[in-house]
Amino acid sequence: MTEAEAVARVEELVRQVVAGITPEPQLDLLPTSLAEHPCIANEGSVSTGKIYVIRSYYLKSLPKDRLSEAGQKIRDNWEQAGHKITMAHMFESGEPRLSGETSDGFGLALDTTITTKELLLRVDSPCMRPTTSSPSAAP
Repeated sequence: MTEAEAVARVEELVRQVVAGITPEPQLDLLPTSLAEHPCIANEGSVSTGKIYVIRSYYLKSLPKDRLSEAGQKIRDNWEQAGHKITMAHMFESGEPRLSGETSDGFGLALDTTITTKELLLRVDSPCMRPTTSSPSAAP
């Protein structure tokens, strides 16, 4: 997989998981998610020479009392697309958190921010060799 393909797949997964949430959330991109992210070997802090792509979005304009409902829709969309949920909790308290993965190594994370009580959605790719002109820095 190329870096451009990874970016396209991450963005496609983001669109899939937020589809049908009402009211429709405004996706506010976290700018730091556009940077290249180095893959680190399991043994410590040594870079593998590979990178992975991330897109993180605050889901703005969702009513605070409907965060669990939005989280459940994200969970349902992920599972209906044939992907696996690996962790889900705190839906009943209105602060949903979940994580998941696709069969091809892409990851999903949803968290509720502590201070602003907003949902933060992150989708990331598996590690890959970087290309010479990085599309991951393009929105």
